[in-house]
Order: sequence, then structure tokens, then C-alpha cells
Amino acid sequence: MIILLGSNKGGSGKTTLACNLAVSLAKDGGDVCLVDADRQGSASRWNLEREASGTQPAITLVQKYDNLSQTLQSLDGKYSHVLVDVAGRNSREMITAATVADLMIAPHQCSQLDLDTLGELQEQVVRVMDFNPSLRVLVYQTMASTNIQVIENERRDFKSYVGEFPEFIALKSSGRYRKIYRDVMSEGLSVLETSNKLAIEELTALYKEVFNG
Repeated sequence: MIILLGSNKGGSGKTTLACNLAVSLAKDGGDVCLVDADRQGSASRWNLEREASGTQPAITLVQKYDNLSQTLQSLDGKYSHVLVDVAGRNSREMITAATVADLMIAPHQCSQLDLDTLGELQEQVVRVMDFNPSLRVLVYQTMASTNIQVIENERRDFKSYVGEFPEFIALKSSGRYRKIYRDVMSEGLSVLETSNKLAIEELTALYKEVFNG
């Protein structure tokens, strides 16, 4: 199964999500490969920290740029799950990965700057579906507010906006703005490997919805 983490907005948490899901899948017994297709190399640095500390389960990481389609199809024959982290823009890596992906998870904040890029993403997805009609696109709310006074309204606004695009499905689960997500990236860890119960619950909810739903 090829899962693409992609959107047209930088800073939406794609790499963080890709690394955390890779660990989630591996802990559940999956044979996982994480493909770092973002030239910033954040996922690669995360994995180097993980390898240096000897943290288990180990994650197989491959760096690949430009046209990803053949590489991903090859990896798909070797691993149960191939997670692809691409740059936050309309890149060659994102488009070529989308042509062979089974699933695309598009993390977005509930901000106008983030949500405005959904229109562009929709146009790309429509074109990609001419080649890959079975592609499913799930939009995940990231960095949601922890302020109980705005959580409900923010969530309603997010679902309403995503609902304007029939090609997209708004995930029920969401991730909140928590420092722990940034902290674990510098240590080569997932939030599952911490004692932060709230972050663990958020990631577990996403995992169950996407892979066990």
C-alpha cells in the first residue's frame, strides 16, 4: 500500500505525520518503508537520530527525488506499507507519487492560507485521477487549537470548507498544536514512544480511522 503525505502548503506537518505513522505501522507489525522525497531531508534526519539511538522498531528509509512512480511501485512489492513524504508545494515528486498511490493524506491547518490551497490541490487530484482513478484523498486537520472555547467552531469551519470539494474526505480525527510533536522529531521518536497521553490518543485515533476503519 502506497500512502502519500502531500499538500500544497508548507508547514502543515506532513513530515511529522509521516514519521509518526511509520512508527505506528511498524509497531503494529507492518513492514514499512518511509520515502523521503523532500529535498529538505527532515525525515532523513529524523531517521538518522532514530538509528543512532538504536530505537526499535527500526524504520527503513529511502531518499528519492523527481519521478517517483517506478520506485514506489517497486517498493510496494517489497513492503506492506510505503509512506511518501513530499515537499509542501506542487512538486514533481507529489504528482508522480499520486499517480501510483493508493491513498493520499493531506494535512492542513484550519487557517485561510492553508485551506485556500485546497482548490489547487483539487485541480491536481482531478488530473491525477485520469491515471489513478482509485486514489483516495483524506484531509487531516493538524495543529488544531487546544483552547476549548474555539475547538468546536474551528472544527466546524474546517469540515465545512473541506466539504466543498467532493474529491476529498475530511477525517474525523485531528491533531492539536502540541510541543511534543516538535520535540520527538529532533529525537528520532514518535509520540507513541513518549508519556504524552493526549498526543498518543490523537495519533492512535488517526491510525485506527485510516488503517482499521
